[in-house]
Amino acid sequence: MLVEPLAVIRVANELGEGIVWDERTQAFVWTDILARRLYRLPWGSDTPVVIDLPDRLGSFALTDDPDVIIAAFAPGFARYRLSDGQCDWLARPALPHGVCFNDGRADRLGNFVAGTMVENVAAAGGKDRGVLYRLEEDASLSELVHGLHISNSLCWSPDGRTMYHGDSPAQAITEYGYDARGARYQRIISLFDDGYPDGATVDAAGRIWVALWAAGCVAVLDPAGARLATVPLGASQPTCTAFGGPDLDILAVTSARTELSDAALADQPDAGALFLFRTGARGLAEARARAPR
Repeated sequence: MLVEPLAVIRVANELGEGIVWDERTQAFVWTDILARRLYRLPWGSDTPVVIDLPDRLGSFALTDDPDVIIAAFAPGFARYRLSDGQCDWLARPALPHGVCFNDGRADRLGNFVAGTMVENVAAAGGKDRGVLYRLEEDASLSELVHGLHISNSLCWSPDGRTMYHGDSPAQAITEYGYDARGARYQRIISLFDDGYPDGATVDAAGRIWVALWAAGCVAVLDPAGARLATVPLGASQPTCTAFGGPDLDILAVTSARTELSDAALADQPDAGALFLFRTGARGLAEARARAPR
């Protein structure tokens, strides 16, 4: 599989995450969770536009309005307007102490799905208090998966009938049958011994491209979970993947500086950068979420 480095955008994100490609504006968009900022990098530019946010943004989905995202802020779901910062809360579930929202993505049905993570095990009363939620059209929440520590690696097969999801500390990707009724466990398709699965995306051929935290690479899996290739990065903590560019053949990978020692940062000057690769694969247009009524 041909994967060639294209560019490194040195934004020094503390915790870059949740990257998507907005085909309308021809830009990669992602969040730095800890810095409470949203980044937008127009195609052909090496200087992103940065928007300050009111809270930590774990993930988000595009909508039909290019000025509006559906956001999974730390405490819950909101409709957020980028131009003026108007934030309309849609759903704020009663999360245990020490639990916040993390990875999320729009499904192919037009719903925003996002999961929580346990930041403080003692405060939460256990490491398995995370839940994967789906925000329905009426702004109610469906609970899709329970018993999670750090919800991650959320993506869908091209036809939308299979959901892939990971609990990072378990070092596993799990497959679920998926439709309007919910998610049904099918099997664990991949176990990792070289890193922790973080954000992921699926290409047009159904291959899964998952960032492996602590392994400094992106693993490419076939739909059955077998590893086809490994894409190395110049940073040990890749966090999320997306395909974009005019031909949807550019792989973008966010990364993080948080938790790295001064010595590690000296060895990894590109930690926290956005990495771009030209690939022999083609991605899928990012699904847009309906704004609940």
